[in-house]
Amino acid sequence: MRRGLPGAAAVVALVAGLASSGFTTADPAGVEVAAIRAAPPGACAGKARKAQEGRAFVPAGQVSLGEDGPGRPGRAVAVEGFWLDRHEVTNRQFAAFVDATGYVTQAERDGASAVFVQPEHLASGLDDAAQWWKLTPRANWRRPHGGGADDLAHADEPVVHVAYADAVAYARWAGGRLPTEAQWERAARGDQAGPRAPQAWAYDDDGKPTANTWQGDFPLAQSNEDHFTGVAPVGCFSPNAFGLSDMIGNVWEWTASPAGTSGVERLIKGGSFLCAFNYCANFRPAAWQAQEEGIGTSHVGFRVAYETPSL
Repeated sequence: MRRGLPGAAAVVALVAGLASSGFTTADPAGVEVAAIRAAPPGACAGKARKAQEGRAFVPAGQVSLGEDGPGRPGRAVAVEGFWLDRHEVTNRQFAAFVDATGYVTQAERDGASAVFVQPEHLASGLDDAAQWWKLTPRANWRRPHGGGADDLAHADEPVVHVAYADAVAYARWAGGRLPTEAQWERAARGDQAGPRAPQAWAYDDDGKPTANTWQGDFPLAQSNEDHFTGVAPVGCFSPNAFGLSDMIGNVWEWTASPAGTSGVERLIKGGSFLCAFNYCANFRPAAWQAQEEGIGTSHVGFRVAYETPSL
């Protein structure tokens, strides 16, 4: 299901509402560089980061692109071997890029970005994403919710509020590129040898979470069974057979593959902490959404693919 992200109409409406309120885009000049903070007490970030940094090799093979359980075998696509970041690019890593280059993201230039805000009730049904997506002034990768000093991004959480061009710029600086849809899905499936139930990618046989998704009735109730109500520090959940963490859940990830022929959308993969059984249910490798290249949100990030291993 292609639901869960603010679509073009919703974003246009949000932008119009913000403009009518007198808000103008912020001047990024003078903002602090690399403004991030340590992980919160009790988070798994420090241990996970040390164990997971670097790149993992994804061997050449055939991926059943789009396989989604019995009756949905997908289509066979050959993929050459490549290297992939073991986890999503973190705020710590993105800050190093900004420090080195002075790069300013799309959200910083725009002065706002789309933030998920959990509603207390729904005025209309689940088809109206504007009830929980808010175009928030000053929200960007440094301050994911647009707040003040207490809203600094945590160093070991995935960087968010990055548009497609932002992700491409980081990847180029890091000596790589964004993975294609086939590469991403090959990596996410690990050593899968046959059909797998869609829910098995995020839940074990006892129904316990193995990835950072939404447990409960989205968007009103979150039972927090996976211990996270928003993004989690990278590596908090067990890696797959290729040594890759958070391929499912946590944040959606940009790919290099276009979505359709419009030329303004790219495929994102993997689902996020907002995917629930009653809405979106995109916690599986087959899932995808078409995301407008110029829009960053609070639950979309990325990782980088490479032709060579880590030094």
